[in-house]
Amino acid sequence: MFGKYERSLDDKSRVVIPSKILSELGNEFFVTIGFDKQLVLRDKTEFEKLRTKLEENNYLNKDFRDLNRFIFANTELVNPDKSNRIILPKHLTEKAAIKKNIVFIGSGNICEIFAKEIYDAKESQFENETSIDDLAQKLLNEGVKL
Repeated sequence: MFGKYERSLDDKSRVVIPSKILSELGNEFFVTIGFDKQLVLRDKTEFEKLRTKLEENNYLNKDFRDLNRFIFANTELVNPDKSNRIILPKHLTEKAAIKKNIVFIGSGNICEIFAKEIYDAKESQFENETSIDDLAQKLLNEGVKL
C-alpha cells in the first residue's frame, strides 16, 4: 500500500476507506492500535503474521504479556459497508487522538491512520533537506539498506 489520503469522520465515527487501500485490504480486515499514536489497518494475512510473531514470544516475560494485552485488547475486526465506510471504535480513536480529520498513509503491507494534526506535525519534521539527510545517515550507520 502507498499514498496519502485525507478523510473526515462523520457524526457516527464512520470513515470512507480510500478505494486503493480498500482494494488491498479486502472485505474484512483488522484495525489495531499502533505504537506512534496511530491506528493500523491490516488484512487477515498481515494480522495473522503479527499474531504469530506475538505468540512466539515467551509468555513468562511480563513485558511480552503486557504488549500482547495492549495489542489484542485494542484490535477490532471490521467490515466496510456498501459505501466503503467503517466505524472506528471510540476506544481506538481516543487512544490515537482522532477527533474529526484523519490521514490514511499506505506503509507497505499495512495502512496507518493518523489524526491529521499528529501526522502534519510528523511530516513537518522532514520538510527540510537536512532532516531527511540526517535520518538517512542515521539509518545507514545502523546498517539499514534500501
